[in-house]
Amino acid sequence: MITVGGRKYHTIVDAAAKFGVSAKTVRSYIVKGVIPAPPTVKFGVRIIRHFPPEYIARAKKMLDTYMRIGKNT
Repeated sequence: MITVGGRKYHTIVDAAAKFGVSAKTVRSYIVKGVIPAPPTVKFGVRIIRHFPPEYIARAKKMLDTYMRIGKNT
């Protein structure tokens, strides 16, 4: 979790822990389109991806479906 402008945001490491995979695997899922890109926050010139609980819940359902379908093919 990071704090930006006084607000706390979940990082890719937090999301990876919830999914039970590594941060590298989460990045791969995003690139491959298995889960959608997370929302971003602009802080100065930086753009930070963050993983709010709603996103994690939705992505986890998508990931569960992907894993279930992938194992049956």
